[in-house]
Amino acid sequence: MKTENATGDAPRLYQAILPHLHPALWNDVRNARTLAWMVSGLVLSQSVSIPSWLPHIHSQATVAQSTERRCRRWLENPAIAPGSVYGPLITRALRDWGPHSLTLALDTSILFGRFCLIRVAVLYRGRAVPLVSAS
Repeated sequence: MKTENATGDAPRLYQAILPHLHPALWNDVRNARTLAWMVSGLVLSQSVSIPSWLPHIHSQATVAQSTERRCRRWLENPAIAPGSVYGPLITRALRDWGPHSLTLALDTSILFGRFCLIRVAVLYRGRAVPLVSAS
């Protein structure tokens, strides 16, 4: 069952996400726009596979492969520091949490049978949203 209507949910979702990606976090506003489209594609496709995002990403590219390359280049861009983006986003989300109770959890994963990754996470809608990681 497809959830996207005739005009598409992607542009509305993109417009809802973009204001949360504060321009000061980026060296170029195009990085924020690309991330907003990728998040829209991720949410609407319900898949982590970049090719499945493509129908939901609006672009001037005439070939889907160009849009996929754009997403991959963004993810591999050394000028984008995930920590410098993720921290302010989580801080903003927690600031607007309001009177609701906050549940913290230690989320652990064993890597290669040798390392234990421990994350402090907020439980939200049955998911653990990481705040801090240590190994």
